[in-house]
Amino acid sequence: MSKELKKQIIRNIYMMLSLLLAFVSAIWLWYWNVGVGWDSGYFGMRTLLTVGILYCMVYFSFSKMYRAHKIGAYFLVELSFSQMLAFCISDVILYGATFFWFHNFERIQIWLFVLVFVIQIFVITFITFLMNRLHARFDEPRRVAIVYGNETYWLLLKKMQAYSCRYNIIGCLEQHMECEDLYKVLKQCQDVYLYEVDVPLREEILLYCDRHHIDIHYSLTIADINVRGCEVSNFFDTPFLRNRKAEVMWYYPILKRMWDVLLSLIALIILSPIIIITAIAIKIEDGGHIIYKQKRLTQDQKSFDIYKFRSMQENSEVEAQLAKMDDDRITKVGAIIRRFRIDEIPQLFNILKGDMTIVGPRPERPEIASEYEKQIPEFSMRLKVKAGLTGYAQVYGKYNTTPLDKLKLDLIYISQRSVLMDLRIMFYTVKILFLPESTEGVANDQKTAIVTAEEDV
Repeated sequence: MSKELKKQIIRNIYMMLSLLLAFVSAIWLWYWNVGVGWDSGYFGMRTLLTVGILYCMVYFSFSKMYRAHKIGAYFLVELSFSQMLAFCISDVILYGATFFWFHNFERIQIWLFVLVFVIQIFVITFITFLMNRLHARFDEPRRVAIVYGNETYWLLLKKMQAYSCRYNIIGCLEQHMECEDLYKVLKQCQDVYLYEVDVPLREEILLYCDRHHIDIHYSLTIADINVRGCEVSNFFDTPFLRNRKAEVMWYYPILKRMWDVLLSLIALIILSPIIIITAIAIKIEDGGHIIYKQKRLTQDQKSFDIYKFRSMQENSEVEAQLAKMDDDRITKVGAIIRRFRIDEIPQLFNILKGDMTIVGPRPERPEIASEYEKQIPEFSMRLKVKAGLTGYAQVYGKYNTTPLDKLKLDLIYISQRSVLMDLRIMFYTVKILFLPESTEGVANDQKTAIVTAEEDV
């Protein structure tokens, strides 16, 4: 049996154990909350099985969204945290279901939900640790080559080097080298990454890798993203891709605005203690302003004042620039509220005003956006929709993600936006709130996230 097959079996066992835990905990919660009895009326076995299956479906959906079953792909801490979120949301939904059953919170034993949640976390963490260690016994770094057409390939290289347990980088190959020398390296690989490679060479390498059963990954261009989801036109005997410029469903803007107002009001009420404590802490630290206003761009190049809790020293910004790693302008309170995105809470008032929406491309400063557009003229395409509090680029990128990659991520969202995608991004945002790498600043010698070639990698 090959190592790949053994790893797949381990991943399947891990998923089945997780689902078994979800099923058992769901029927146990329902049994002790709704009624003790297995063989009568609505409290019978069929109801318990139905509850268990529905709970498993909810849990599986969120665990898949949070990538909680990606053994070998993520660190143990992140896997455990993803599982915790999936179980937590599933338990909350089950708690709501028991309320609708009784219409009376007094009948629901909330301590039982807390106890079961603690047991779930303990058990799933143990299972995750065990399966992760078992998977590591058969796991070997995949042999990888990078073929690049842009000198900023070192960004991809650094990301791979941070996961040396997953990637064994055989070589970084410039696209203009001789094809024979190129293929000598590629045939030793399991995966080939094409970074900003010219289309003719990309197509040639795609054919080579297909013939030799090599997995290939290539960076998307703006044109690639624009044709995502295109339909195949068979009107002629020559197949075409039709990029139909269809508008979003008519009800989407209405629902989106309703959700913006409702969720913002609910969030402000729930977060009011944090808002008050943060305001007091900022005022006590240096006596300066609590709220910081800054010009940002939204849909159709319109500018507005964005609200944030002040996390830097007063008048610390002489010119427009992004926050840096180890930025000495950030206050002690500012470091804490930036770590957990508390500084972004006042933007809920921007959403209520209609300047922003909950899900959409993050608004850039006019000065920084103009700098990006000098190198990437398509950067303004992000402004087809209203700026958001969170977005696709925030979920799958970082604070210091390059402008080109941020544009690509935002365009993927714009081309596929829907009610379901917005919900998915909102739920996934809960996870990234606790991931420190997503708040990394730019390098100390940078004012924007624009990067250039690095000499020594």
